[in-house]
Amino acid sequence: MPIPELELARVKRALDQFCDRIPLHVRPELTNLYRFKGNAVVLIERRPCFRDPTRHTEHEFAKFVYNQRVGRWSLRWRDRNARWHAYDGFQNVPHFRDVLAEVASDPTGIFLG
Repeated sequence: MPIPELELARVKRALDQFCDRIPLHVRPELTNLYRFKGNAVVLIERRPCFRDPTRHTEHEFAKFVYNQRVGRWSLRWRDRNARWHAYDGFQNVPHFRDVLAEVASDPTGIFLG
């Protein structure tokens, strides 16, 4: 099921702030963006290709999944084989800002390196 409109507005506002934290002078080389996929939101790192800077590569690095039945969020990380795994301790979190803060602080180095 899709994310409710009010929650969706909160999520977009928080993600816009997260993506805007990259300084303007760095953005030609690195940007963060997000995409909605049903009841999930995926954070993506976008960079120019090394050999052809006119093209870009995208790497999905965090996934937030909304459980409409309980109205809570879970966080997932992506391995090198493009498989998603649950991030321990962040299942059924009531506030999106809490799971996004975990990605931003990245204490394990699993999201931002």
